[in-house]
Amino acid sequence: MAMIGELEDFGFSELLQILGRGGKSGQLSVWAPSGVAHIWFYQGRVVAASPPGECLTLEQRLCQNPELRSNCGGSTERVVHKLATLCCPINQPLGACLRKQGLISPAGLAMAFRQQLQDGVYALFELETGQFSFNAKAPMPYGEMTGLSKECLDIAVVGLRQLEKRQQQIRDLPDEEAYFSRCSDDLPLARLSSLEWSVWEQVSPHRQLRQIALELETDITTIQQTCGRLLQVGLIQETPYAPAPAQTSPSPVPSPPEEPLNSSLLNRLASVLRGIQKNGRQAYSGSLH
Repeated sequence: MAMIGELEDFGFSELLQILGRGGKSGQLSVWAPSGVAHIWFYQGRVVAASPPGECLTLEQRLCQNPELRSNCGGSTERVVHKLATLCCPINQPLGACLRKQGLISPAGLAMAFRQQLQDGVYALFELETGQFSFNAKAPMPYGEMTGLSKECLDIAVVGLRQLEKRQQQIRDLPDEEAYFSRCSDDLPLARLSSLEWSVWEQVSPHRQLRQIALELETDITTIQQTCGRLLQVGLIQETPYAPAPAQTSPSPVPSPPEEPLNSSLLNRLASVLRGIQKNGRQAYSGSLH
């Protein structure tokens, strides 16, 4: 069975339930803005998932598990890779093989499977547009399988619940055109991230949140979320708009008034100059004789 369609016609939740009720096996590919996500089904249950874009493989995820690292004596990557390539049967999930070897517990595998679902399935519930295709002949990705599976209906319930929670959080965010001010000019005693510090320093009664987002070169949703945290801990408060203070140029320093020259002083100076000139002519005439 091959199926191609648009998410505008089949919502992602509805698509999962169609495959689940039909007991389908194969690979579902969903085109997201960041890449292509892949979800594998076996008899109507989800058995593995790979999120769009660059991501960790199951082998890499398991190598980060502290339990597995402890059981492998610190050489986790080498042991897991050797088991994956040499010891695990080609038709056996990698997770189940590691569990049989006593290297990881069922709880550790469950954690890895939940992370697969979170990154590769639940995040897709936000998609409203995009293409999908289902290939019933695609082989099972045993190297990406934990050996666990989950009903499509259960996934749909959890995914829709998470989507509703995220949408509610967005509705509760401060308005991007709102103005805020610091509750105090004293430096916060709380341990803030660099972005939280920047937003705290930038808030002003004459600067909207969207202007702060542009100045910090950060998307507006992240700025709204950061502002919401600062609001909750009482470091900033919403405030009415206040125009920025006008920039005034400094007044020029007046030069001291010029004092008028005394007329008698000028007459005496002219007389001295005439005397010098007369004496000079007489001296010059004498030199000729």
